[in-house]
Amino acid sequence: MDGILDLALQKIAAFGPRPSASAKEREFLLFLKDALESFGLTAEMETFRAPATYTWAYLIFFLGLAQAELLLPLFPPWSAVSSSVLLALLYFELATFPVVSRLFRTRISGNVTGRNGESPEIVILAHVDSATPSIFFHPRFVVHPRISLVLFILSSGAITGVSILSVFVELAFLHWITFLPSLYLLFLALGHIHREFFMVPSPGGNDNGSGVATALAIAKILKDEDIPFLVVFTGAEESGTWGALHLVARHGKMLRGRPILNLDNIGIGKLIAATREGMWRVYNASEELLEEIRREDISFLSFRPYLGLSTDATPLLARGFRALTLIALGENGLPVHWHWHTDTVENVDKGNLEQVVGLVTSWARTKHHGVAP
Repeated sequence: MDGILDLALQKIAAFGPRPSASAKEREFLLFLKDALESFGLTAEMETFRAPATYTWAYLIFFLGLAQAELLLPLFPPWSAVSSSVLLALLYFELATFPVVSRLFRTRISGNVTGRNGESPEIVILAHVDSATPSIFFHPRFVVHPRISLVLFILSSGAITGVSILSVFVELAFLHWITFLPSLYLLFLALGHIHREFFMVPSPGGNDNGSGVATALAIAKILKDEDIPFLVVFTGAEESGTWGALHLVARHGKMLRGRPILNLDNIGIGKLIAATREGMWRVYNASEELLEEIRREDISFLSFRPYLGLSTDATPLLARGFRALTLIALGENGLPVHWHWHTDTVENVDKGNLEQVVGLVTSWARTKHHGVAP
């Protein structure tokens, strides 16, 4: 196990940043395909179209809702209609049923699958791409994962609600109720524009080099023990979980009913099994899968919700699949070095990775043999 983890971490450090749907991401996926084939697995690279970033889609929401507020005193019906449409589209976007961001799928990303046997008993996920930081992820400013998201949703809802009310009630003060929400949306827009033009991609050591290295080590052990499984390295997670969406579209029938473990940001902090996750709508993790994990030696693992951004498990849970995310969080309830320049391999705690390898392989043996060996 140590040899695989060390080699994988060295490779991740050498590759450096792997932005969504980039040449570097594709190069890293091909390395993973070769690694899986060297283990004796049936490996395949599957490509799909994806955005390189989520920024441009969300600028439509930020600026579109802000313009609805700006035009509210002049054309209330237009503000009501445009803000209502945008709010509905935002709900679907945050629930991992994207509409607006599909307009920006101008790049090619991919997933790499490694299969042992025709009927996998378990599925392991880990995304390979790394994020581009923004001022909103500066360690001084990030306090709680949901504050900015909730303010975004509340601001959008306030503008929509007041716009609809203004169609029926002519009260001048209604416009001023939405002034601060629209300023907040413009602040978000400026921060994301700054992200695209002035920030460079994160090295992605913990997010998600830690999950990739761990999934590789798990794959080698399960193959050596001839346990049927599927491992999937997904692309374009950071631009909207597009690898997971492609996995559902391509292999949804095969995945239905199978337990799916998602490994994300497990390299630093306290390891948790995420009992709930999601952005606007929150989804419960598979109760059956949680119970199976609880039966293992989990003194190092706690169970709690993760209500930050979506993970690759979120679109699976939204569609009724049996999924669960393993993630590590710091004292403030966030992944450590999350979406920042300090997210390097040197900061990854290999002990965390070894604990997850032990947990997942023990769980897989239990499912395969009926009892842990």
